[in-house]
Amino acid sequence: MKKLAIVLMLVYLPSAYGFPRLLQRQQQQKLQQKLRPADRPLPRRALVEDAVLGFYVTEFQKQAELNPEVFAKILPFLQQFVADRFEVSQRRQRALNQLKQTIQRGGSDDEFRRAIREVDSADADFQANQEKFLSNVDPLLNVRQQAKLRIFQVMADNRMRQILNSLQNPNANQNRQNQGPPPAPQD
Repeated sequence: MKKLAIVLMLVYLPSAYGFPRLLQRQQQQKLQQKLRPADRPLPRRALVEDAVLGFYVTEFQKQAELNPEVFAKILPFLQQFVADRFEVSQRRQRALNQLKQTIQRGGSDDEFRRAIREVDSADADFQANQEKFLSNVDPLLNVRQQAKLRIFQVMADNRMRQILNSLQNPNANQNRQNQGPPPAPQD
């Protein structure tokens, strides 16, 4: 009986946390779409954030080989980590854009200092978020699982970067596919 309960938790836990939130966001977006003009697109950030959280939830549990009890304790930390990471990443991107604009228009030294501080602050917050997550989760994991978590995070970051790049530049990926294999070298 206990094994059956664990199996059911494994099957339903990812969907219990990811899908209701996604459905709620979709319902909110439908309502917002009715209230906004037809020419304004729906914000994709919420859908992307939910997809990333879903990815982290399912893949993290698999990669670290967590039992349901441990995963249930980790899940709130994981959700907070992903949400904070999105916020910090968005803030960092705005700061980088501001820094680029300051460079392009030849801003004053004070403008440069302020823009640099914003980028550095976002980078520090990004690192602090990572450290906070690890300090909350590591005590719940054995050493092998801690190692797998670090590898998972690198893999997940690379995968998320690929997904976001493909979303931002869909034509670049399609052009690469349409070009076919590179020509053979000429002797």
